[in-house]
Formats: sequence, structure tokens, C-alpha cells
Amino acid sequence: MKLYEYEGKALLAKAGIPVPKGDVVAGPTEAAAVAAELGYPVVLKSQVLRGGRGKAGGIRFAADGDALVREAEALLALSIGGERVEKLLIEERLTVARELYAGITLDPLTLMPQLMISPSGGMDIETAAHRTPGKLYRLPLDPLDLPGLPQVIDLVLMAGLQGEEMLRVAGTVQNLIRAYFRYEAITVEINPLIIDAQGRVLAADAKLEIDDSALGRVKETAAFVRTERLLDPLEAEAKAGDIAYVRMGGGNVGLVSGGAGLGMASMDMIFLHGGVPANFLDLGGNATQERTAAALRIVLKTPGVEGILINLFGGINNCESMAKGIAQVLDALHPPQTIVVKMRGHSQDEGWAILEARQVPIVKFGTTEEAVLLLMAKLKERGVRGSGHTG
Repeated sequence: MKLYEYEGKALLAKAGIPVPKGDVVAGPTEAAAVAAELGYPVVLKSQVLRGGRGKAGGIRFAADGDALVREAEALLALSIGGERVEKLLIEERLTVARELYAGITLDPLTLMPQLMISPSGGMDIETAAHRTPGKLYRLPLDPLDLPGLPQVIDLVLMAGLQGEEMLRVAGTVQNLIRAYFRYEAITVEINPLIIDAQGRVLAADAKLEIDDSALGRVKETAAFVRTERLLDPLEAEAKAGDIAYVRMGGGNVGLVSGGAGLGMASMDMIFLHGGVPANFLDLGGNATQERTAAALRIVLKTPGVEGILINLFGGINNCESMAKGIAQVLDALHPPQTIVVKMRGHSQDEGWAILEARQVPIVKFGTTEEAVLLLMAKLKERGVRGSGHTG
């Protein structure tokens, strides 16, 4: 479950990580009351689960009451990434001396948590990390042997911090590690991690995603209510069709797989050979023609997708039926994305014939790696960025 910023900050605060003073509100009147208590100037932050909030104008500032009401009304009229803004976080405006980045997420190759620290934080951290990967410092995290403060200090020193600032940041990062495992998170990020003019270290933003299967164990999330309308529109569409789909922002390779294990292996290979998965989709053991077609339509609508790997096995499923679903979409939409299919199993010859008639590249007897390499080669022929080998 993805958390709103104010929810994430509540969890970080319980884990000993300082956050700015503030409160969440649903309207201008409440916003004015919170701002009066905090004292001006304040920052107004739209609360949405989508990314790109800052660039979409979802963060505003107010120096007085008139400006606050005006900006609050403007934000509450916004829709960001298809999600309507219904709540605002009103916080003290910080005097920033330095912005950093600190986060923990799963390494797609090792499937182990990885701590990352960068001396450059802010809205363009992804671009900065891509352009200067040497300034993103990493530390693998073994759940059975977590790093002590000396190891964390070594990492923070690499990011260029020294003295009291270094010690405060290291302490915050160590608490972040504890929070990641305590809340059974998939991702936890502080971007930016602020050092203010008074030398305080604060989480100016918070991005947390909790493992859905852990929600019953993480009691702190009991009050975090979600409704269907808050789902990503494509995730809601997939859920309505009983299709397991998770959208992953920033990727260029879509995925349709016939099994969770096959899907994870496909994602690993995509990462290994220079692509970035845009989604995870598992058709499972009921891959009818209709469900296969619905799955492909969803992946084609996933933002950023330039190539699609369809990796299917006809055991319980029927290759001919799945191929008919793929063909149904191709005939109706004529999508511009590059599509490669790896398919083998029950009624494979009939399935292959259907796809070959539409000139779809097929890996018949090869491996998932071969299918990914074929897709990446075809993307490279088209001049698609990020289609080169990174291994």
C-alpha cells in the first residue's frame, strides 16, 4: 500500500526521524487555522499518491492569510496524474542549507534491500542519479545482519558530510533502516532530507510503500483507509478484470507474464540488459483469450512503454487462446510499441502460427534472457534510449 506524505511522515516520526511541524487539512478554513498556529510563512503540499507532484504545481507557499486561502483553493481544484487533490499538508517553511537524498528499496538483481544516499536531493534526483551515478552511494542491507552506526557513518562520509552534520544525518539514516524493517516496507524514501539553517536534520518529504501482505501485522497502518477510486486507474482496471497488475513509474518496458515467478525472472532480465520495467503483470492460470487481450491493452496504456515482453507458458493455459488474445489487440489497435513474445506449451504450434501471421517476433524454444535480448535489440534499432546492455 502506498502512503500519502503525511502518513509516511507519521510513521517516520514514530521511528525517531524529525519531520517539519504541520498538519493535514481538507479545506481553506482548516488550512488557515493550522497556518496561524505554525506562523507564516508556510508551505502547502497537495496529498496525492502519484509522482511528479512538484512539477505539476502541487506545492505552493504562502506568506500571509490571504495568500494561504488563495493557494489552498487552487491546490484543491487540481488533479495530478488523474488523481484529484482532496487533502493538503500545511507545514512550517524550512530555511534550507542543504538537500540530500536517502532511501531504501529492493535491488532488482539481488532482491535484497539496498540503502542509497546522495549528496544531491530534490525533484530531479532520478535525473541526477542517471547523469552522475557515482554520486549515489549504496549499501546492501542483510535483514539478518543490519549495519551498525559505524557502517552508516562510512556511507555518509562518502556523501561528503562531516562533523556534527554527518553524525546527525547518520543517526537519521540508521533510524530509516529500522523504520524500513519495522514497517515491512517495499520502499522508503526521504527526498529531500534537509539540513536547515539551524543545523536540524528533517525529512522534508516522505515516500513509503508498505507490503500489502504485512498490513495486518503493521498496526500503525490500521487507520490508513483506501477506497477503489484512489487506485491507479490502470490498477483499478486490472483489478476489475481479476488481473494482477502493478504500475512502476519511469519504466520503458512493459511486461505480460504467465506466472509470478516467470514475471519476476523477466523483470530481473530486463534490468540486467539495460531496460527498466514499467509494470508487473501476471495472468496466472486462467489466461483466456479475453483476459490476455485485456492484459495487453492495460500494458499498452501504461505510460512510457516503448517495448513489451509477453512471456507465457502453456501448461494449464492454452497457447492458441493466448495468441488469439494478442492478435485481437494487434488487429484492433495496431500499436506502435515493439512487442516480443516468448511462448511455449499446450497448442504452441497453433499459437505461433497466429502470431507469425502478424509478423510478431517469437522466441519458441529459447530462454527468457534470449527474449529480453531480442526485445532490447529491436528497441535499439529504433533508437530507444535505455535499450543498451548494462551488465
